[in-house]
Amino acid sequence: MKNIVFAVFAGILISILNSCAPEKQPHEMVNEKFVSDLDSLILLNDGFLKTVRSKPGAETLQKEFLKLRLQYKKVEAFAEYFFPTTVRMINGAPLDEIEDEENAVFEPGGLQVIEELIYSDEPVDQEELVRHSRKMQVNVKRIKTLWADIRITDSHVMNALRLEMFRLISLGISGFDTPASGNALAESEVVMQSFRHYAQFYKPALPEYVTLDSLATRASSFLKQNNSFNAFDRAAFIVDYINPLCRSLHKNQQLAAIPFMNDRKLLNGNAATIFDTNAFNPEALLADVKFSATADRIALGKALFYDSRISGDGKTNCGSCHQPDKAYADGLKTSKGFDNKFVSRNAPSIMYASLQQALFYDLRAPSLEDQAADVIHNKLEMHGSMDEVAKLVATDENYKRDFRKAYPELTVIKPVYIQNAMAAFVRSLNPFNSPFDKFMRGDKKALTDQQIAGFNVFMGKAKCGTCHFVPLFNGTVPPDFQRTESEVLGVTVNANWKNPVLDIDPGRGVHDQFPQWKNAFKTSSVRNIAKTAPYMHNGAFATLQEVMEFYNEGGGAGLGLNVPNQTLAADKLNLTENEIANVISFMEALTDAPE
Repeated sequence: MKNIVFAVFAGILISILNSCAPEKQPHEMVNEKFVSDLDSLILLNDGFLKTVRSKPGAETLQKEFLKLRLQYKKVEAFAEYFFPTTVRMINGAPLDEIEDEENAVFEPGGLQVIEELIYSDEPVDQEELVRHSRKMQVNVKRIKTLWADIRITDSHVMNALRLEMFRLISLGISGFDTPASGNALAESEVVMQSFRHYAQFYKPALPEYVTLDSLATRASSFLKQNNSFNAFDRAAFIVDYINPLCRSLHKNQQLAAIPFMNDRKLLNGNAATIFDTNAFNPEALLADVKFSATADRIALGKALFYDSRISGDGKTNCGSCHQPDKAYADGLKTSKGFDNKFVSRNAPSIMYASLQQALFYDLRAPSLEDQAADVIHNKLEMHGSMDEVAKLVATDENYKRDFRKAYPELTVIKPVYIQNAMAAFVRSLNPFNSPFDKFMRGDKKALTDQQIAGFNVFMGKAKCGTCHFVPLFNGTVPPDFQRTESEVLGVTVNANWKNPVLDIDPGRGVHDQFPQWKNAFKTSSVRNIAKTAPYMHNGAFATLQEVMEFYNEGGGAGLGLNVPNQTLAADKLNLTENEIANVISFMEALTDAPE
């Protein structure tokens, strides 16, 4: 009897204590959920390592591997957000990581490396598979250790979930991190389920949570019903499902008065979707806000851009190679430089150039200011001097007036401010008003059926979107846009596929003596590509048809050339003539309207 009374009393006491305990905040429950999901990933990783060591058949390996990848997708949003460096060793591209400042090369590791090993026609390299599975184990557990020191806020949670949706539509549905398994859509569904699980903790805080959850459920259902990678309608998924979801998340965050992140990155912290007109901030890469653009600085930079007096012979200006009617390219195979002589490379468009972490085909310039000085000083291009340009501005009455308007606080005209004005003009060339942009903002009539089909092939079977990332369509990697990639394609000297000859331009290898960067070139944007022929760094391909044929063959290596460091897959894409025509039609829809 005493035991019964004691048990009842204890139960009442526990109930009272629980009722007095403060309710957990949403971000605290998110924290617990992440730890739980991470623990499950660690257990699955440990189990996968045991399976690997038991040397089962390929089918068993692949089955257990896919379970591991799906569990990783449950933690991806917060792992990527807080630990991007460590995550590169868990789900980074299977390519060497190069730190040129440290003169160091780091071996790749993680899921994509393991995927290559077990989805191969060759016998599984058991020793390598064990080694990489152990490395994966170490890095996943490292995230658990690092997480103990993280203090998340509601703003962090909202931002991580938003970026995960952007990652899904730019990398996930393109198959960026599942090239061998082809399991991209199943993983995307898990991402959507995970979004719902984490967002549910904010049900009391978000005024329109029901709408948000309904949109996430619809997106998940669409993925489940459309599980063919090549046939998947990515355009509809983005426009009809993910963009509305992201707008709802944005609205809920506003209504709940949860502050947006303001961390001065290329992608604005308060962008509802990555297709918003002002989603990107080219000023984010400035070293100092005192160099921010103004209308007067842009006007000064534009005047200098077209003034031939800035060149050594007074005959060449920036506009010679970057002409507005050609989307700021010049239409030549390789450009004419100083003394009317041809240089070795094709002039790329400078539209959207500000939305990259480094400039030139070989990525040698870290900023647009550095690029301006490099071109003017280059003996083969303009053979000028920034000091002489500063003197010109200081002695020309019109320039003196314009400089005072642009920089009223300065009494001395210095080259660095001339560079800044020219860079400010280039930073203004991001209109985002192509038919594609209008379509992504809800104008369903902006694209033709052929262009929509082309976008779906571009992002799917053709694999273009795994290097030319939506929405910038360059090599600046979403969703944080913190690094710009280069690729080794094995570009040929012309479009002769029967007798291909490899172009000898070393690309990044000129400045960085890593074998991985020999013949590597920046991934340029395909925005406005219909206006910028001929194509590639050497102008080798006259038409988009030739460009597509080159990729369809698997680049230089696919054509049989010796390109041991080619980063482009050498496999044939097997695109049909109709699919190629559709992709070209889509790329033409990336042409901005005149402003």
